[in-house]
Amino acid sequence: MTDTFGDTLPVWVALTAVGAVMLGAVLAIPGTPPPDATAAANAVNVVAAGNHAAARTIPVDATGVRVRPTSLGLRNTAGAAHATLTPSVTPANTPALRRVLRGDPVLDVYPSLGAFHYAVVDARVNAAAADWHPVKESLTVRHVVLGGVDVTLVG
Repeated sequence: MTDTFGDTLPVWVALTAVGAVMLGAVLAIPGTPPPDATAAANAVNVVAAGNHAAARTIPVDATGVRVRPTSLGLRNTAGAAHATLTPSVTPANTPALRRVLRGDPVLDVYPSLGAFHYAVVDARVNAAAADWHPVKESLTVRHVVLGGVDVTLVG
């Protein structure tokens, strides 16, 4: 004789539900790792801690960046990562600061060192509420030491 058990249907429904949950968990795993904000922050810290003018380009696997005076955030499709910056930095968040970041001499961009210093202070104040900005493959860091002004620009 062939008898059917009364609990066969609930067992199959439960197994199907467990399989669906496991499949969803596997599909939710991102294909790429989150960006390495710590490595980028360490590279920024090395440039910022120097006593002399320096510049460096740091490759990053990120689509967005958020630079604040004491932190660096990177994000991509897998998520976001944040790291602390030990020396305070200034985000290059204006066209003139971006020109200096790219290597233009400060006095070719600003009429005086005082104007440059004022732009740096203003950029730091505005950076406290900085939002995410797109980034293409790399970050640039430039440490500028000129006439009593000592600043590290990041962008």
